[in-house]
Amino acid sequence: MLRQSMSGRDGKEMVLIPEGEFIMGSEEFGPESPQHKVYLPAYYIDKYPVTNAEYKRYMDETCAMPPRHWDGFEVPLGLENHSVHRISWFEAVMYADWAGERLPTEAEWEKAARGTDGRRWPWGNEFDEALALVWDRGEFLMTLPVDAHPGGASPYGACEMVGNVEEWCANWYDAYPGSTYKGKAFGKKFKALRGGSSFFTQNHARCAYRCFTRPEDSGMDGLVGCGFRCVLDADAAGAAEG
Repeated sequence: MLRQSMSGRDGKEMVLIPEGEFIMGSEEFGPESPQHKVYLPAYYIDKYPVTNAEYKRYMDETCAMPPRHWDGFEVPLGLENHSVHRISWFEAVMYADWAGERLPTEAEWEKAARGTDGRRWPWGNEFDEALALVWDRGEFLMTLPVDAHPGGASPYGACEMVGNVEEWCANWYDAYPGSTYKGKAFGKKFKALRGGSSFFTQNHARCAYRCFTRPEDSGMDGLVGCGFRCVLDADAAGAAEG
């Protein structure tokens, strides 16, 4: 039997997303359509996004460069437990490789955030400003600690899936199977982003919402950039423990 949580190679807590179908997408916007069911095998996902402190450890062990907004090679004081951001897709992939894991697909990210009932936000169908850092709050904060909103956890216990910082996904931003929407951004040009951020409204924080940018993009000065979390296949986790 699979455990409900485990520690990844990088020491981060990961929560189990059990195998089975879930409802993906919505009919609210063309890029999210059609709403459809997707079956996924079991996997683990980081309970929290990768933090500045965790990224610093990775830097120390690999000689990786710091995020663009750091003033040098040290974590900005007081931001140790905040989501790392202004990370390119390539840098996120390199961290995941170092951790023996990988970035989630859009489907894996959405199931971890949404559960199986098609809800709009991780906690339900009514938005609550107290459960996510988004533009609607009017506080204009860049980031908050990754454990700032325990009440906003997903049905599987994954936290900070929406708001705070957008999160990289593994796949290219492209149309869903059966979609009739012709997006000019579709194709092997941009990587998918999920979850919205402090710079966007609650609409971007919906579990089904899709965004995108160039994989080499590391963000702009003075704006919150992209962060990430990792996943591990359940059979790989079992093999590692065996």
